[in-house]
Amino acid sequence: MTRSPRPAARRRSRAAVTGVLASALVLLLSSCQMNAGTEFASQFGRYLDGRDDVASHRIRGNNDLPGRGSADSRVDLRAGLSDAELARSISEITHHRVARKIAHHNLSFYFPAVNGSGAPATVSVFVRTGDGALGDTSPAALERRIAEVRAFAASDPGLITLDTFIHDLRGSTTGDPYVTADRLNDYLRTDPPGVRYMSATSGDVGALGVVSFDAGDSVEPLRPLRQVLAALPPGVTPVRWRANSQRPVTAPQFELVLPRGTDPAVLEAAEHRAAEAGIPLSASIAR
Repeated sequence: MTRSPRPAARRRSRAAVTGVLASALVLLLSSCQMNAGTEFASQFGRYLDGRDDVASHRIRGNNDLPGRGSADSRVDLRAGLSDAELARSISEITHHRVARKIAHHNLSFYFPAVNGSGAPATVSVFVRTGDGALGDTSPAALERRIAEVRAFAASDPGLITLDTFIHDLRGSTTGDPYVTADRLNDYLRTDPPGVRYMSATSGDVGALGVVSFDAGDSVEPLRPLRQVLAALPPGVTPVRWRANSQRPVTAPQFELVLPRGTDPAVLEAAEHRAAEAGIPLSASIAR
């Protein structure tokens, strides 16, 4: 006669199977959480690929742990759209939901504009969905913001690009970054959502000027560096200069880097001029 397994053995067997299944489920859920940002980026990218109003896009999925992940996106909208069409496109895109859920999605929407000289510029508006949502995403509110950002571009004769991010507003210009910094402060009065830090940049790597400050602060304490720049001899173009009062800085800071091979006397004159202007200048010659 064949004996049936003892009850204790059957219980151990069932417990082992249950443990294996539980472990597999934990691994599966962990994998879903670990890849949430990547999966969202893939699904949202396919959605944008199917839209005629999107010229290009770049989506970065962040597999944040713990949590559901997040994403940061740049969406370039097609040229030739009216403000109303741009507003509808942005509203539709921000309200679209894909299968993969994430905690939040930061979206910067770019579109063409015209600067104060009549030259083309690229401007943007920022929207955050999900946790900590920022910005009214109704077509009416977005159309108003689009008009405001176009007006900002038209106020700056050298504007090239306005970049908007979760807390940053950055303008690049072919002209004087102090002018762009003033225009940024004017634009801040339209209350673009979430802005804490602002910066204006002129030139390229090798001849870069930057004015950076906290949203709402006056640009005036950063202006004295202009006196030092104006006193440089003809033909001496800084490799880099910066006037900065952006947090965590608590007092204005000034930096000047002169080209390699610059006469040390020029550096000494710049430092002397800064002392006369009462500004704490960190000046050097590139090596």
